[in-house]
Amino acid sequence: MNSLEIFNKHKEAKPSIVTIGTFDGIHEGHTSLLTNMINHKNNLIPIVISFNKSPKDIINKNNSKMIFELNEKKKIIQEIGIEKIIDIDFNQEIQELNCKDFIEILKYSLNMEVLILGEDTLLGKDRKGYQNGLIEILNSFGSKLIPIPNKKDIKSKISSSQIKKSISDGDIEKANLLLGRKFFIKGKVIEGAKIGASLGYPTANIQYNDDLVIPKDGVYKTETHVDGETYLSATSIGHNPTFNGSEKTIETFIIDFEEDIYNKDIKVSFLEFIRDQIKFNDVESLKKRMSDDINYIVIGKG
Repeated sequence: MNSLEIFNKHKEAKPSIVTIGTFDGIHEGHTSLLTNMINHKNNLIPIVISFNKSPKDIINKNNSKMIFELNEKKKIIQEIGIEKIIDIDFNQEIQELNCKDFIEILKYSLNMEVLILGEDTLLGKDRKGYQNGLIEILNSFGSKLIPIPNKKDIKSKISSSQIKKSISDGDIEKANLLLGRKFFIKGKVIEGAKIGASLGYPTANIQYNDDLVIPKDGVYKTETHVDGETYLSATSIGHNPTFNGSEKTIETFIIDFEEDIYNKDIKVSFLEFIRDQIKFNDVESLKKRMSDDINYIVIGKG
């Protein structure tokens, strides 16, 4: 089924209020937009049209990483209070539509009465928005536009690319501030080289999705969520330089935890970058530094 046919599958009899975007990370700007959508819905059905990949990245042939997997993005949108989410691929068929034709599809498939967008969002190959004709196009179909001011971080607009850079740089505290929630990675615990266990710090080796943005190599203060419980943890990302490792791993030492969690799915929320990966001269130096890392996480002293 192509992207345009999906709208017919989701045909809506009742009038709706619609928004459109990639919503990668569901950051503070997205949350503001979606909250406004709920506040303006009245008797309308709220519908989120979510691109699986950023249209800008597809047009520019930029294979950028995502912040969260698609199912996680949907969960967060639903937690905000919107049930109906239409996932679509931004393909050539959509790319070649002008704004009026796209609005016509939304009007007659989703019974769109209101379109709510960020104030600088542009639609169609002719790039129509709040400032240059989108209101008039909507009015011609008996619909209206609600433009939402951009959420800003001090001076600049909050964006997914800004958050991805913060994560990649290891600036977790800034990323969390812009997201409005803790950045996390989910994955299955798989068998690793058991280096941590040999040092007295058994770690959960996480099978991660390489399509997602990963924080830079280093050691992080984290929280690990297992079976509905949350534990303080230390998470190491990198290639185990002391042991000349060749594979990038994400390994989490869960503090005061001794259960067997192989093959379980766990969630690791990132709180703070502690230090870069270091190649130690000997194992004892590594063990001493790991002890300092744990002390810092637990009591704030290393």
